[in-house]
Amino acid sequence: MSALAHASAVIAQGRPLRLVCYGSSTTEGYGASDPAVTSYPAVLTRLLRACAPGGVMLFNHGVSGENATGMEARLPAVLADRPDLVIWQTGSNDATAPDAADPAALERFRTLTEAGLDAFARIGADVALMDIQYSRNLEAAPAMPAYLAALHAIAAERALPLYPRHAIMRGWVEQGRATIDAMSPDGTHMTDEGYAWLARSVADWLAPQLGLVPGAPDVSA
Repeated sequence: MSALAHASAVIAQGRPLRLVCYGSSTTEGYGASDPAVTSYPAVLTRLLRACAPGGVMLFNHGVSGENATGMEARLPAVLADRPDLVIWQTGSNDATAPDAADPAALERFRTLTEAGLDAFARIGADVALMDIQYSRNLEAAPAMPAYLAALHAIAAERALPLYPRHAIMRGWVEQGRATIDAMSPDGTHMTDEGYAWLARSVADWLAPQLGLVPGAPDVSA
């Protein structure tokens, strides 16, 4: 059975997919000219709507600067939107916090993430995790690899899909498609162009898991 079996069934039945994008500044769209239009969740939604027969309803639960503790506090509001599919972007602010290198902080991150996943499972929502971005500030954070590894371990243990954002963004740089500074001019956040790249990449990764062929509309509209 697909890890996204519930969301796939919703789409196959021609019902609108209730998509929650949950996370911090990447999800909110910090750095975008108009987050309601050019953030990665907004662009991703347009791409999925182009191929999902019942449409897609987006609920953007991104809040800049939040770590796992802040996300835990917002979880009831996220659950209230009754998501079919959650794309949960997390780990970046925990990895750059002053106490990030403390083993207790890493364990807290893991515990809160596991608790959130349990809460989504109880309401029957599918979850795909998104790991940490590749950027100058995150690469300079000594604890970042530990949080990246923790996310991958959680996904593996629970057989959850994980969008490997860090590896994909690093690949763009290594392949010469972009520079690390062009992708994230402030060292952390993306521009409209970067968010569009991210959204297209997520759509290409996600659509086959949902039984869809990603469309190619004008993502700027």
